[in-house]
Amino acid sequence: MKKLPLKKLAILASVAVLWAGVTRGQDSSRPAEGDAARASLKGQIEALRPAKLAWREIQWKTCLLEGLQASRQQGKPALLWIFIDRPVDDARC
Repeated sequence: MKKLPLKKLAILASVAVLWAGVTRGQDSSRPAEGDAARASLKGQIEALRPAKLAWREIQWKTCLLEGLQASRQQGKPALLWIFIDRPVDDARC
């Protein structure tokens, strides 16, 4: 028997799972039994989230030079976040 590479096996498994979900034959006009439980859980999660977070109010910069300039103008420290998965020819900054 020929062995499938792991990537192909994962793709086949994903397709099988998706196909099984589509062919379950649920009536879309009738809500499923777990919908009420999911809605209740979602409401509880939303109640735990703070309404306003300070870091969401920050206008993040993708260019280091622009960020440093804004930091100097506002008299606030700069936070540098480095993510090393950028192509060499990226022209953002």
